[in-house]
Amino acid sequence: MPTAIISDHTFPSLDLQREVLESAAIELVETNPICVTEDDVIERCGAADALLVQWAPITRRVLQSLPHLKGIVRYGIGVNNIDLIAAKDLGIGIANIPTYCIEEVSNHALAMILGLGRRIPHDHYRIMHGEWGIAPLLPIPAFIDMSLGLIGFGTIARRVAQKAKSFGFHIVAYDPYVNDDLFTENEVKRVELDVLLSSADVISLHCPLVEETTHLINRNTIQKMKSGVVLVNTSRGLLVKESDLVEALHSNHIAGAGLDVFEEEPLAQNSTLRTLPNVILTSHAASVSTRAVDLLQVKAAESARDFIRGKRPESALVWPATL
Repeated sequence: MPTAIISDHTFPSLDLQREVLESAAIELVETNPICVTEDDVIERCGAADALLVQWAPITRRVLQSLPHLKGIVRYGIGVNNIDLIAAKDLGIGIANIPTYCIEEVSNHALAMILGLGRRIPHDHYRIMHGEWGIAPLLPIPAFIDMSLGLIGFGTIARRVAQKAKSFGFHIVAYDPYVNDDLFTENEVKRVELDVLLSSADVISLHCPLVEETTHLINRNTIQKMKSGVVLVNTSRGLLVKESDLVEALHSNHIAGAGLDVFEEEPLAQNSTLRTLPNVILTSHAASVSTRAVDLLQVKAAESARDFIRGKRPESALVWPATL
């Protein structure tokens, strides 16, 4: 019987995945304990025909050590922990779940934008520390007078734009990889990055983590921003250099930040971010809802099944000609 192995996960139950795979005569195996390192994956997943992965590192060395492997499915959208080039070289398929959590993450980002724009965490902090009144928090502009800048204009960013319009924001976006038609269809003005940085009252990050976007938000780019800007990151933690962000939050050059992702997770107990009055921090939870997590498991199991059957999953990122 072919085998699908889960290297690591955080699901409370695997029943949905087991139902999909066992109905296709595929055995589902869960590693215990979960795989954290390359050696863990090599030691525990050697029998895999398909591998389902959350955060475990899938390097060239790992791929070369799994002799039966036909395909890997990443639980989620990003594939930063998987060596795609090595997979292509070795004839191993890779799939993600690109439709996962679009509504959840766009809602989460918008919730942070609205909360910070209304200075809700700032006022909450003051009240909890015995203060009263919003005078120290002024000015608080109306949303209809604010510009929302989206860095990245993929599916999630476009949903943020669609939802934010109902609050009156003027919306601009930067994305060098998206064609003009999508900007036109969504009635969003396309601008260059420097224009967005210097003009937006709120900046929300929706770009992948690649070499060119690592620490995209740093002291130099922050200096280009308007004083009093709000920054939201529900994308990848390493897009932001946290030490530079903390400096800007202390000076109020950045009036508030909403962060669901961090340079290192879990966020260190002694992180200065935990002490600041002008932040909203969530524990990489933007993607979570019962509906989204259930659909994620079903879609991932279906892709693993397809790899084992020699069928291209609908969300394949790597599909070797040898399969």
